[in-house]
Amino acid sequence: MKSLATITENDIDTIKIALNDSISDINQELNGDVKPKKRVELSNYKDKYLKVYNKLRQNPSIYSLNEAELDITAGGLNDAIELLEEMLAGGDLDSEEQEETINVRNECSHLVELLAG
Repeated sequence: MKSLATITENDIDTIKIALNDSISDINQELNGDVKPKKRVELSNYKDKYLKVYNKLRQNPSIYSLNEAELDITAGGLNDAIELLEEMLAGGDLDSEEQEETINVRNECSHLVELLAG
């Protein structure tokens, strides 16, 4: 079983990128026609992701996060995986972009497994 100690600086960068992408996707959704209940839910996720993102920017260590923030991080990674899957399914990527996207998706999946372990 792997531990959080195996999470590297590059992994932290991947987490920050995934959270940033998830935040951007939420912003796009909020700019659309969203029901009030869904708007509140999306805003709450955005706030949580932003809090963790900023915390990792200030202290790029997985140990700077508490248990609840680790769960939020896993959620942000899962959201990013969904976005990457949509990009892959869209068929608009050339072979190099597709390979890169698959690699990032696999990195995110690996990190979710570590956080869940």
